[in-house]
Amino acid sequence: MGDILTRSNCGEDYPMFPFLFFFLVVLVGQNPIASQVRASEMHWNQWRGPQRTGQVASEPWPDKLSDDALVLRWSQSLGASYSSPVMDGQRVYTTQSLDDQTEEALALDLMTGEVRWKSSWAGGMKVPFYARANGSWIRSTPLLHDGYLYVLGMQETLVCLRAMDGTVVWQRHLPEVLKTQESDFGGVSSPLFHDGGIVLQAGGGVVKLSASSGELDWFFKASDGEDNESPFSSPMLFELHGVPQLIVLERNRLCGLNPQNGQRLWSVQVPAFRGMNILTPTQVGSGLLTATYGGKTHLFEPSQSEDGNWQVNQKWIQNFQGYMSSPLVVGSHAYLHGRSGRMVCLDTQAGQVLWTSSESFGKYCSQVTNGERMLCLSHDGNLRLLKINPDQCQIMDETRVSQEETWAHLAVAGHSLILRSLHSLCIFDWKSQGVQ
Repeated sequence: MGDILTRSNCGEDYPMFPFLFFFLVVLVGQNPIASQVRASEMHWNQWRGPQRTGQVASEPWPDKLSDDALVLRWSQSLGASYSSPVMDGQRVYTTQSLDDQTEEALALDLMTGEVRWKSSWAGGMKVPFYARANGSWIRSTPLLHDGYLYVLGMQETLVCLRAMDGTVVWQRHLPEVLKTQESDFGGVSSPLFHDGGIVLQAGGGVVKLSASSGELDWFFKASDGEDNESPFSSPMLFELHGVPQLIVLERNRLCGLNPQNGQRLWSVQVPAFRGMNILTPTQVGSGLLTATYGGKTHLFEPSQSEDGNWQVNQKWIQNFQGYMSSPLVVGSHAYLHGRSGRMVCLDTQAGQVLWTSSESFGKYCSQVTNGERMLCLSHDGNLRLLKINPDQCQIMDETRVSQEETWAHLAVAGHSLILRSLHSLCIFDWKSQGVQ
């Protein structure tokens, strides 16, 4: 495997290296991911990328990570954050917790790393003592849409900023708007844009606000949210049997909601230890894949009867435990990181585990795929390149890209890797033989 990138560990001081900026290209033909993503969607604008699935379209990825394959473009020291970075082709946007009572969003020049603007608000907090080992800093991933940046803070304050200059357009403290208590664990859900509104899980349920004004559109209270604890997951918009639905994972249930009014269409119980349903719901054909901490892996298939009512069938259940890392689906296979730290490949038709990695991928692992290969960034700063292969765990190369913890989700745009470690943000350009 590759040597540690001692010359370019994110979060330290480095000389500026020459770089080549690669324009974003959409592949067609044999790559199943590339054919689904348009060039206009190539910016990494939200949680897990343009489709919220960890899937990107790009030219073929190189065979290695080490030696001269990764070249540091720039690195910038910042305050603590677990938020994943987003970018629009000109700027990279991230967040930071300045102290226990102040949070901040900022924009950096994509090419140079120069800070273009900062905008702060009152919003910090401390999580309960038993969860404080992992910090109380901001963790929701911002949403970049149509020239505006939407950021959810730890106190569940949703802030709309103008992406060009950081001007605050509107700000809503959701516990006050929804008449709910503040969540003990803070705002976690990453916002989704749909039909002129911002959808996210907060206040022990799901809420939609006007993207332009911040006015409340609707609020759905989770059936098991009597303690007002907000879910740890983020909403998805899928079409099931021709019906668009918001798919949300509550603390103990998976639900389908009408995106127009938040009305629940169906739900199914998904038991988890202390309500730790964390994964982003993942669509597999007409089914929905999820896995829980202290529970199991499930594939549910909602369907609608002739009278319009919905029912949910559990197609299969697998003993493998997920935890925090949302899976990737390529074809009929899912690649899922588990509580054990191991990575597995699942046959999504039968629920069978086809292989289990021999090594641990850490406590958390963010995953991105171009349909042929997969990048896996572990919480300890180790980056692995895997070949998509349902027959075996095929690690092509690995290297350490940060000496700090890297809980934020890796972002990939073209041949640029944007990495947010605990106290810094950096961009690597990916260069290799055959990739010009």
